[in-house]
Amino acid sequence: MKALIKKGLGAENIGLDDIKSPIIKENQLKVKVHATGICGTDVHIVEDEYPADYPVVLGHEYSGYVEEVGDNVANFKKGDRVVSHTAAVTCGGCYYCKHGLLMLCTDRKSIGSGVNGAFAEYVAIPAELAYKVPENISMDEAALSEPLACIVRSVIERATVKAGDNVIVSGPGTIGLLTLQVAQASGGNVVVVGTTQDKSRLKLALELGAKDTIVVDDEKDREKLKSVMGTYDVAFECSGAAPSADNCLHLLKKTGLYVQVGLYGKKIEFDHDLALMKEINITNSYASEPTSWARALQLLEAGQVNVRPLISNKLPLEEWKKGFEIVMNKEGYKVLLDPHSTK
Repeated sequence: MKALIKKGLGAENIGLDDIKSPIIKENQLKVKVHATGICGTDVHIVEDEYPADYPVVLGHEYSGYVEEVGDNVANFKKGDRVVSHTAAVTCGGCYYCKHGLLMLCTDRKSIGSGVNGAFAEYVAIPAELAYKVPENISMDEAALSEPLACIVRSVIERATVKAGDNVIVSGPGTIGLLTLQVAQASGGNVVVVGTTQDKSRLKLALELGAKDTIVVDDEKDREKLKSVMGTYDVAFECSGAAPSADNCLHLLKKTGLYVQVGLYGKKIEFDHDLALMKEINITNSYASEPTSWARALQLLEAGQVNVRPLISNKLPLEEWKKGFEIVMNKEGYKVLLDPHSTK
């Protein structure tokens, strides 16, 4: 089968290859991949900014159809529409595993970085980590359930947004626009912040229900930005950019909550003295946990989160370079790659 593989460090060590289709174990499912989204983590792996066990097939945001069921699997059958948590390998016995915190297991290996992922025609996954896709959700939409589960982890499980809270979301990419919607579903009044490069994304934020938007580097919005400094209850930093983190600190009121959602991929400066003097509460989230997935699928099924406008491109897997360029140049939102389509 064809697959997008990173064989080692360096941009020259990534490309399409033909590999054997996975042979599943008794507790696994073999899934025919419908589509896989390009994630910021995939970009970080390509740029050698995120650890991976090479060689490895990339990709972890996917939806697909059960092709084969392991001998010890009872709850799935061929043809079931599924998505899955990414923590394919964990020890099962540590403190974190016993408390359902699979992503924090020291021995954890995730699909797309630690074990072969979903930028391929087929992927093997543990059946216990799979979730059936509700009937009213399309398979393209289901491919965004993994990033949505990450935002559920951030907004609902690691942070607190109360009804009536004034909320800042900094960074109107896919993650920011999902954060906007989950924070709204929790009762927050959300303002989305971006740059002049993000104007089309900020327009979509308004269409998705944002109370307002602020363009931080636009002269017209400078007074608006000044007028709201120190007034927000919660700030979600979703861009993974140091200036955005600093801006969030200043926008928060004293005793406000700062939530780090975006991944920087490098060390940054952070004004802890300012955070201390304002008694800012600080939290973060790392990917998702099993508890996040059920709620994410419920939000999709109930129509409280709309991911359709966030799917900007769907390309054959052969056009992976074009897809990554779109993501890296911020020319779209979520780019899906289809391993069963051809140019």
